[in-house]
Amino acid sequence: MNTSDSNSGAAKPVVDFEQLQSASGDDPALLRELVDLYFRQAGEIMAGLEKALAEGAVSEVDRLAHKFTGSSLACGFWAMVPSLRQLEHNAKDGRLDGAAELFAESARQLEIVRSHINEYLSKLPPT
Repeated sequence: MNTSDSNSGAAKPVVDFEQLQSASGDDPALLRELVDLYFRQAGEIMAGLEKALAEGAVSEVDRLAHKFTGSSLACGFWAMVPSLRQLEHNAKDGRLDGAAELFAESARQLEIVRSHINEYLSKLPPT
């Protein structure tokens, strides 16, 4: 499930399943709970980001992008990180130029992560 380029040591997988398993203590039930919590919060954060962007609320964009980056990193959901970090960085600089594109990229990456996770969860034993 690793989509990193094997020729580049710097490339990150879409989802680091070892990180995800570590975050859940290798407990399949806890892993499912963690994933469910992540995606619930992701929906809330994305809605908040969309509202903050529409209102031009730079500090709220910064706060939410930072929060989403942290939870994505904690779970090993690397695909989310580049666009969220750029959104956060721009907001810290007081800029929202390109924010709509970064938000759209984050939404695309979230769906890619969701697809990878759903496939992974379908292979785990039922709890």
